[in-house]
Amino acid sequence: MSSGQQRVHIIQERVGRLDSMKLIKRFAKFSIKHPIAAQFISCLLIGLVIGTPLNIISIVQNMKIIKGDMELFMELLPGTIVMIVVLAVFSYPFILTIYELISMVSRVFDHVSKFIIAVYDYFALFIGIILEYMLLELGYNVLFNKQWFEELHNSELHMPINTDYALTFAVLFHLFFAGMFILSATDTNERPPLVTLFCFAGMYIGVIEAVLFTIQIMGMNYTMEGGKEFYCYDAGLLFTLFIPVNMIIMTIRVMLVEIQAYKIDENRMSKVDSVPFLKKCNDIIRDSKNWPLLALIFMIPLLCVIIVILALFGQAPDAAIKSFTETANYTFSTKIPPQNIFYDEHYLCTVAAGGHEKIVKPLRMGKRHGHDVIVNRQLLIANAFEQIIEEKTPKFHRAVRHFYDTYGFPVAKLIKSKLVADIIWFIMKPLEWVFLAVIYFVDAHPEDRIARQYL
Repeated sequence: MSSGQQRVHIIQERVGRLDSMKLIKRFAKFSIKHPIAAQFISCLLIGLVIGTPLNIISIVQNMKIIKGDMELFMELLPGTIVMIVVLAVFSYPFILTIYELISMVSRVFDHVSKFIIAVYDYFALFIGIILEYMLLELGYNVLFNKQWFEELHNSELHMPINTDYALTFAVLFHLFFAGMFILSATDTNERPPLVTLFCFAGMYIGVIEAVLFTIQIMGMNYTMEGGKEFYCYDAGLLFTLFIPVNMIIMTIRVMLVEIQAYKIDENRMSKVDSVPFLKKCNDIIRDSKNWPLLALIFMIPLLCVIIVILALFGQAPDAAIKSFTETANYTFSTKIPPQNIFYDEHYLCTVAAGGHEKIVKPLRMGKRHGHDVIVNRQLLIANAFEQIIEEKTPKFHRAVRHFYDTYGFPVAKLIKSKLVADIIWFIMKPLEWVFLAVIYFVDAHPEDRIARQYL
């Protein structure tokens, strides 16, 4: 390469860098003016940059297997869109946390009113709560309608908060939002310092509740028959840190704004100034630098008032503690739940374990793959029928087994209530009669074969 070409190449590189810097600066200005829109674009870009290559790799691998079948390529294209959306949704907490950190350490959002920022914070935490609920419900099988004493199946988990004391937990958690609302809706210098301190104390209490809930979730576990415990901790649970981390950042930011905005009126005198002790207390309270520490002290009277009010609604004085401890499967849990019943996603097993006893008529406990399962007449007949076709026509059995595994398992995952299990039991009844007829035509001792299943 000649010296002239090198110069041209260097100039092109510098121009490219300048264009990139201009683009970044423009996006930064756009982010300050329109933070929610900028976050949406950022999440979408993350989904595109990460999700598209991952799905293309999958498509290419499948194309190699079938040697360029374009129909499969078109079928896999929707998977790219799904992956982009999923990655965009679950990258939102990280993008939002970055924005909260920027707003805490810099003054780029000073032109925005406190109330607008508070509304934005409410929206962010609302989205975070929804994402965490989806993560726990869909990703970790947490059943928010099941108390610690109710029997569950496989890796299902009871709810992390005792519903008898959920009102106390909810009130204490929402003190954070109440404190932030009052601080954002009123002017710092027109608000009595005592009100500010109680607002800070409420925000502290809300943050503590969020932190305790996250610690509670981190220790989730379940016990199968035989007493073996399984812990569910993995990297996915790091998403549960989003809410407490952002609440802490929001609290620090709000406190810094309030402390800096407060101005002492030196010319204003008070009656308490004539009493040395009260004057000293008043001076301490009026010094905004003392507010973060004083808010810790003000948590005590605020908690006392809240506990007294909640007692009128039937909540115990120690309900804040019992809401965490009177649970099972979690860090602070003290209750021992019934052992989870195993079923292997065979939807007849699901019916036997989950349907109403008067309808599905469970007969006894049986053994399947080393686990205890509840069996009924329908399940015994179905398994005996499968045993016969496996013995007589192994190739046909493999085809049936493949079809059953492909479509039976998804059906099993939809059975979440006893009513649905009952409906499946009735739908399967005609097939049960067909299976029974085949067994009686083929086996010399059909009832003996049926009775031997799952022993």
